[in-house]
Amino acid sequence: MNEDFVTYELAKKLKEKGFNCELPYAMYNEIGQFCLLTTSAPYHVCESCYKYREYYDYNDFDKNDFIAPTISQVLKWLRQEKKILVEIALSPEGYRHIIYTGLCCTNTSSASYYSFDGFYNHENNYMTYEQAALSGIEYVIDNLI
Repeated sequence: MNEDFVTYELAKKLKEKGFNCELPYAMYNEIGQFCLLTTSAPYHVCESCYKYREYYDYNDFDKNDFIAPTISQVLKWLRQEKKILVEIALSPEGYRHIIYTGLCCTNTSSASYYSFDGFYNHENNYMTYEQAALSGIEYVIDNLI
């Protein structure tokens, strides 16, 4: 299940770049321990790191704790907030990522059309979708934001 979440190092970089999400599913504590948050609507309680502590977003974490977002949450944030699309493509050699910047949507009466102003095609091949997605996210965080 941990492969669905970003790494500790990437979680730290995302926090520095302004990533935040309401009702996180998991976190890393200050020593990098991964912790799933249990749901008790409308908040989360992290029982494996801290006893009965409520988390809504970064405002409720200690300054050295980090939200551990899912890959999907980060891809959505990049698409909606930063206008960057990380697309994962399957080739005979494995998975790779293609990055589109300056994403813009034009709606017509019959369809939506997307345009972009930049594009980065990475030929690196990865064994899994998740590895390719994490590599693409890390490239964007390190080079484009």
